[in-house]
Order: sequence, then structure tokens, then C-alpha cells
Amino acid sequence: MSIWSTRIGLSLLAALGAAAISYVGPAQAQNFPTKPIVIVAASTPGGPTDAAARMIADSLASVLGQQVVVENVAGAGGTIAMNRVARAAPDGYTLLVHQNGFAIAPALYPRLTFNTEKDFTPVILLNRSETFIIGRKDLPANNWKELVDWMKKSKQPTRFAHPGIGTNGHLQSTMLVNAIGAPTTLIAYRGIAPGVTDLIGGHIDLAQVGPPLAAPHVRSGNAKLFATTGFSRNKQFPDVPTLGEVGHPELQLWFWHALWAPSGTPKPILDKLNEAMRKALTDERVKKNYANSLVEAFPADELTREAAQAFIQKEFALWRKVVTEHNVKAE
Repeated sequence: MSIWSTRIGLSLLAALGAAAISYVGPAQAQNFPTKPIVIVAASTPGGPTDAAARMIADSLASVLGQQVVVENVAGAGGTIAMNRVARAAPDGYTLLVHQNGFAIAPALYPRLTFNTEKDFTPVILLNRSETFIIGRKDLPANNWKELVDWMKKSKQPTRFAHPGIGTNGHLQSTMLVNAIGAPTTLIAYRGIAPGVTDLIGGHIDLAQVGPPLAAPHVRSGNAKLFATTGFSRNKQFPDVPTLGEVGHPELQLWFWHALWAPSGTPKPILDKLNEAMRKALTDERVKKNYANSLVEAFPADELTREAAQAFIQKEFALWRKVVTEHNVKAE
């Protein structure tokens, strides 16, 4: 046998071996999962992404018949969590819950150790919501106009909390303060939850926060709500205007969460995870949690893996534009 025949034979064997390893047949997919699944939440405990993961974990576990564990991995705009999942085995047992920051990362961090668009595959879009612009309870302003006037006339820059460089909260806060044009100091936290704690304590003036975390403080009177990023007024806070109503329609943006798996995860497992998540989203416990947290599931026709991919591709384009136009830097 010639050396070329030997090499061809070895290459063929290697290719067949790799195919055999990566192939997951119907029976194997049907048996999935056979051990606990870890959902990595790109968030500190108590933040909106942590909440998004925990709101679906128990229901997903019930559908799949296996324990689903939420692991919090925060920092660097969620890229630490993303790296953790990108490097995980593509077997369906390590998943990622993240938000807009997933689509922001490649625009803001050009030297990532992973490829955001190639190293992950979306499983499903989980939820979407507006965000709230809230302030400390003793802020002199009581409505949007008064807030803008106070910010522009204040002798000190407004202290505006955000959940860390590269997050959705960071970019949306940057867009907001640039639109207002008042002296503002953006203060980064490791997740927005500690920023809200400082706001309640009077150490921070403003923050842009997801409804699950913001609404209880607004209802209790510990924070003031000045505007929302919604496309219509929030039914639970009908007297509060949207940013579109006060002259900033470009700031009406969804805050969303999705579920990803590492690229290379076999299609039968991805399909089973998507089907299981669709069932989990119809669970009354999830519906109740979503309603209480003022978030909503995506429409049924947007719950396919293909729809998630198309949606996220549009988000990549949107946030590349925002990062460029506002000259946002990671450092």
C-alpha cells in the first residue's frame, strides 16, 4: 500500500470517528438529559438575568425530568459567563442565559477569546420587557420634565448607576444621558442589584433598571419612576410616560433574555431543549412569575430556534451601530 493510500485511509477513519462522536441519534436525544443541566446566568444573584434563569429553571426541570441548576457568573459585560459556556462540552448540559449584552460584546470587546456569532447557538428567546428610569426617593424632581431641569441645573453631575461596562444597562444609560445632555457621572457596578441598593440608600441619583428589580421599590415609595423604554405605557404605572412620549423614540428598546448552547451541540438535543422550553413557558408558575415581574414571553411564532437566530443577528447590527455612534469604550 502506498503512503498516499495510507494517509487517505487514516484521514477517512479520523473523519468517520469524528462524525460518530458528534452524531446523536433519535434514541440518544430521546434519553437526554441523563444528568443535571447547568444554566449559567451572566449576572450577579438578584439581577434581572439571574431572575430570568430562575423563573424558568424549575419548570424546565419538570418537563425534562432532571435537575436544572443556575450558576451565577458575572463580570466584564457577561463575557466571563460567555467564555465559560463557549468552552463547555457541546452536549446540552451547560447552557447560557444572557441579555442584550450578548449582542453588544463583539462590538465592545474586539479581542474576545471566543467568537460570539460562531461559538454559540440560540435555543430560544425567553422574555422581553421595557426598562425603568428610576431615581432616589428624595430627588427634588417628580416627573420627567422636572428631572431633566434638575439634572441640567444641578451644581454636581448626576450620579447614574449601571450594571457594568458592556452591559445593556451601560449602553442604554449612555444613550440616555447623551440624549439629555446634562453633566452626568456613569458609575459601574458588578450587576445592577448593588447599584439599586445604593440608590435606595441615597448614594446614587438615577439608574435604568429592569421591571423585576425596579417595580417593588417604586410601589413601596423607596424609588421614583420617571419614564420607561416601553413602546406603550406600562399598565401598572399608567401615569408614567414612555421615552418616546418625552421626545426620545430612539431610546424605546426591548430588554430581552435568551437561552444559548455551545456551538456543535447536536440538533436533536437543541430541538428537544427548544421543545421543552416552549412547554416550560406555558407553565402557570412561569406565567405568574412573568406577570409579577412585568416581563412577557415572546410571541409564539418567535419561539423557534430559527426566529431566535434572526432576532439576535438584528441585535448584533443594532448594538454595533450604537457603540460606534456613541464612541463607547470598554475601558
